[in-house]
Amino acid sequence: MAHSAETRALVRKLYIEGLPLTGAAVTAGVSYETARDWKKTAAARGDDWDTARAAMRVSEQGIDTLNRELVEDFARQVIVTTRELETAQIAAADKAQLLAQLADAYAKFSRAFARVNPAYSGLAVALDTLKTLAEYLAQHDRAALAALRPHLDDVGGILGRRYG
Repeated sequence: MAHSAETRALVRKLYIEGLPLTGAAVTAGVSYETARDWKKTAAARGDDWDTARAAMRVSEQGIDTLNRELVEDFARQVIVTTRELETAQIAAADKAQLLAQLADAYAKFSRAFARVNPAYSGLAVALDTLKTLAEYLAQHDRAALAALRPHLDDVGGILGRRYG
């Protein structure tokens, strides 16, 4: 069944305004597959709906809100990865190395972000300190590192409130 140009425009508008593509499709009365095809075809013609959506988010929320969401999303991924490492069936030395690498990536992200947004520089220093502590414990006291791991969420929350 062919859909009108107005329906296609409605799906695009709803998606750009923030609805997931599935929600935009349902609201406009088309299948998800149709909406996905329209989005793909538009991108091939140079109309990238994701770019338009990002621009809409920046204009509506402002760059500070968008930056805060970016930092929070990255921090959430670090927490999820840390939790997965707790139960991973790998050697303790490998876990310690992966945790140190994760802390390093987080510290680098924070430092880079602090250059773009100085409000996060205190958070970058705090996270670098946490990274240094994790690296030290990984090398000198793995039991202490294991004891620290369950408290990382709480420490992260404190750092976020203090510096975020």
